[in-house]
Amino acid sequence: MAAVDKWLSRPTVLKLVALAIGIIMFAVVHFDPASTPNNVASLYENRVIDGVKIQPYGLDERNYVLLGLDPQKVKLTVRGTKSDLYAASTDDYKIQADMRTVGEGTMTLNLQFDLPKGIQLVQITPSTVTVTVEALETKEFEVSITTIGEPEQGYKAGTPVIKPSNRVHVTLPKNTLAKVERVGASIPIKGETETIKSKSVKLAAYDSEGNIIEGAIIDPTVVEVEVPITNPFKQVPLQFKLQGAMPAGLSIATFKPDIELVTVYGPQEALDKIDFVEADVQLAELTQSGKVTVPLKLDPPITQISPNETVISIEVVLSATRSLEGLPIKLNGLGEGLIATITDPSTGKADISVKGAPSVLDRLQPGDVQVKAELTGKGPGTHTVDLTVYLPRFIEQAGGTKTITVEIAGDVPATAPGEPDVTTGGEAAGEDGEGTSSPSPSPSSSPQSSDSPGV
Repeated sequence: MAAVDKWLSRPTVLKLVALAIGIIMFAVVHFDPASTPNNVASLYENRVIDGVKIQPYGLDERNYVLLGLDPQKVKLTVRGTKSDLYAASTDDYKIQADMRTVGEGTMTLNLQFDLPKGIQLVQITPSTVTVTVEALETKEFEVSITTIGEPEQGYKAGTPVIKPSNRVHVTLPKNTLAKVERVGASIPIKGETETIKSKSVKLAAYDSEGNIIEGAIIDPTVVEVEVPITNPFKQVPLQFKLQGAMPAGLSIATFKPDIELVTVYGPQEALDKIDFVEADVQLAELTQSGKVTVPLKLDPPITQISPNETVISIEVVLSATRSLEGLPIKLNGLGEGLIATITDPSTGKADISVKGAPSVLDRLQPGDVQVKAELTGKGPGTHTVDLTVYLPRFIEQAGGTKTITVEIAGDVPATAPGEPDVTTGGEAAGEDGEGTSSPSPSPSSSPQSSDSPGV
C-alpha cells in the first residue's frame, strides 16, 4: 500500500491519470446516438415490397356490396434491421381500408397500415383507395330443379319435390338482381329405377343464358329434393278365365273376388294395348266352398301388376237341373235371297235342360239364354246344323236339342261368311241390310261365359 501511495505521489503519474479521466468525460458528454459507428449503421436498411393487398373492413354487408376497389394492391417502402425484414413475409404487412361509414356510391379512402414489429413505414404508394359500393336488394324466386339424363328404359321421372319449400330469397345488387332468370340446381337421373329421395342440392342463380350469377346470396342455400321414378301405369278391370269343368255333381253358387281393378306397370306402348288382366281359375280344383288364391299372370313387357294376386270367395253346392222349353233359334249367315225353314223340331224352337246351383237356376230367365245356328255358306237344300247355346256363367247345358234340320229354298248362291243373319222361330228369309242382334252370353260349351252369378 505504501508503494502505491509512493507511485501516485509522483507528478508525472498524476498528470497521466488526469488526462485519461478528461478524455473519458469528453467522450461521454459529446457522444451522439444518431452517429453510430459504421459497423452499427450497416445493420439497418430500406426494402420495397410490391403487391400488398388492400383489405377492406367494416362494410355493412347486410345492406351493401363492394363492387369496386381501385387499386387492389399497393407498394410499400419500409425500413428495419436485416433480421426483422427477412423474418417478415408479405402477408405480415396489413394495409386496410376502413369502410364502417361508407354508403352507396364511389369515394376515396385513406389507407391504414399495420407493420411487423421493428419495421417502420417509409412510404406507401398510393396512399389512398377508391371504392364503389352498391345497395343490396332481396327478391323471392321459385326453385326449379332440372333432371339430367333419362331413367332406365320403361321408367318415367315425375315432377321433383322440393323441401322444405320451393321458394327462396336471393340478395344481389339491384342491377344484377334484375338479370336473375331462375334459381335452381340439376340432379342426374340417368339409368335410375327407383325414386331418388332426400338428395341435398346446392342452389345457384342463373341468367337468361344459363350462366351462374356469382355473388348471389341465396336463403336457404341448400334444399332437399325427391325425384319420383316410376313405371308408367294403367288401371284395368280383372277378368277370370274359367278352365276345365266342375267336378261331377257340383256347381258354383257364388263367386266373389276381393278386387275388381288392378294396376299394371310397363312401357306406355304396351299399356295402350291392355284393356284387362285375365286370371285363370281351374274349375276341376273347386271341390268345396272356401277361398282360393289366384296369382295374376305377368306377361312381358309388363313389369309389375299390383296387387299380384286375388283371393276369391267361392261357394260350391250340389248341382240341380232345370228345363227350358220353346227357346227361339237364331239363324246366322243366311245368304241374301234365300229362305230357311226349320223342319226339325217341327216347332222351330229348342228345348234344353241346364244344370247349376239351385240359387243360380232360380234367377235364370228365358231371355238369359240364346240359341244359334250357323248357316254361312249353305245353299238351297236340306241341312243338319249344330246348335250353339249361350248360357250365363256357371250354368251348363245338361241335355235337350243339339241339332236342327233346316230347309233352304231359293236360286241364289250361298253368301260368304260375315253376311247378315236373322232370327226365326221356324222360317226366315235372307234380306240385304239385316244386322246381327246385340251381344249375347257365351255358349254353354264354354265355361268363360259372362253374367257370373253372385259376383
